[in-house]
Amino acid sequence: MEMTILISWSIFTEIDMPFVSSSIYHKAKQLALSEGLSTTVFDTHLASNELQSGAKYIPIDLLFDVYEAADDQLAPGFEVRQGKQLDSDDYGTLRMSWKTSWQAREVFDRLVRFMVLVTDHGSVKLEEKQGYTSIILDRRAHRRGVEIANEVSLVMLTNILQEVTGQLILPMEVGFHHSSFSSKPVVDFFKCEVIYNQPYASLKFKTTDLNIPTLKADRTINTYLLERMNEEKRGIHAEADQLMKQIQRLIEESLPSGIPSIVQVSDYLGTSPRTLKRRLSEKGMTFRDCVQNIQQETSIDLIRNSTRSMAEIAFQTGFSEQSAFNRAFKRWTGKSPADYRKNP
Repeated sequence: MEMTILISWSIFTEIDMPFVSSSIYHKAKQLALSEGLSTTVFDTHLASNELQSGAKYIPIDLLFDVYEAADDQLAPGFEVRQGKQLDSDDYGTLRMSWKTSWQAREVFDRLVRFMVLVTDHGSVKLEEKQGYTSIILDRRAHRRGVEIANEVSLVMLTNILQEVTGQLILPMEVGFHHSSFSSKPVVDFFKCEVIYNQPYASLKFKTTDLNIPTLKADRTINTYLLERMNEEKRGIHAEADQLMKQIQRLIEESLPSGIPSIVQVSDYLGTSPRTLKRRLSEKGMTFRDCVQNIQQETSIDLIRNSTRSMAEIAFQTGFSEQSAFNRAFKRWTGKSPADYRKNP
């Protein structure tokens, strides 16, 4: 039997993207400081609005800063020490869902379905094949901190299995996309073959090792928590939709005065042009696409439902010349504005 479940997440929140649960960051910071990391590493983090406000989610680059500084300045194996200290309490609603799962493998099932409640960085899938179950993390490294984070994640997952079952369940094989940088602490933890330069980061278990009950298996509570997590997940996506509505409203209201720039819109939303571009990209569009879609929708509505002249409609939709509006409208609809008014 072969089964593959793949979830990729791309969402918007009110913070810079990608994001991660602030609990994970604070634990990494506390551990690093206790081991002697200089406090100056965190000076640039003081300006973070999310950290200042005690937000549940923070920009994940802040976590990567900690991982990279710890890797440079502290004893080898920080990724193992961080992964081992992370427990289910650091994962919000997932915590109780993991603890009340019916079997160990459901820890991975929940992760696949609800990792967006922890971070939106990367994608995760679960594969079953020939008696083995693999959890695969596809999170490509654009900086050293991502590689460390991948190792932390796999250590954490192995640790969570032991926490919820009370048994030491170790993988048969561990893989990482990056090259080895402190392999001994990692090998000592997993006690199995660790392979680097692989297509993905992964943990491979015997399927039978995962088909064991958890310590607090409770179907009723587990069902309730799944409903809660689905609500949280929908809430995150609702925030994304709300942001898109804000962007569209700002552009639409600005068009009579001319097409607004991405700098103007991002300033109004309290974010950076780079972040706004990334958020739009996650929706599969550019800022230019967004503007043109609104121009098209607005112009069609005005032609259909008003008696305004074409010159007025051109002005209302951000065109300085009616001729430019005419060309754009024909490109959108295949008809001139006048012909469209006669025969929509």
